[in-house]
Amino acid sequence: MLLLDEMLSPVIADRLTESGCDALAISSSPDLRGVPDVDVLALAAEHGRVLVTGNIRDFVPLASSWAAQGRTHPGILLVSSKTFPMSRGRSGRITAALLTRFRAGSWPAPGQVDFLRP
Repeated sequence: MLLLDEMLSPVIADRLTESGCDALAISSSPDLRGVPDVDVLALAAEHGRVLVTGNIRDFVPLASSWAAQGRTHPGILLVSSKTFPMSRGRSGRITAALLTRFRAGSWPAPGQVDFLRP
């Protein structure tokens, strides 16, 4: 259900999986590390996974480009460094926010881009 982009800790995916949420972390797969963003979004789309990323600068324009081309992705959840600052406990806060959305069944709709909130 979720694909965590490379900058997100694989511990987040592990904790989500332990709680029943289907989550994969790119950083856990050596063959996926360093894959271009366009291929990451294509991978998420191919496997029907919402992409969770902190790479707002690249994925917002990419999502717009896909929309202009009539392509659809399963959704993108953006993790802002303003909302989730780079500090101790960041992974835990992101995990908690994702678990809240998982329990509520509140994922972005196909083609939608949304921000993750605590």
